[in-house]
Amino acid sequence: MKTEKTTLKASKVITVSAKTKGKIATVAATIKGKELFTDKVALAKKTLSELKSLPI
Repeated sequence: MKTEKTTLKASKVITVSAKTKGKIATVAATIKGKELFTDKVALAKKTLSELKSLPI
């Protein structure tokens, strides 16, 4: 049996300079692992803790 390899083509690629890539990498490293929406996460935890069972 012969398998065919498919080639993926990128669409809507935005070209950026090396300086911009560096800035994006810095921002991504800064926010990695942090909770960005702490108030919404706390509200969701509170809401879910009050449920006895999920209505399915």
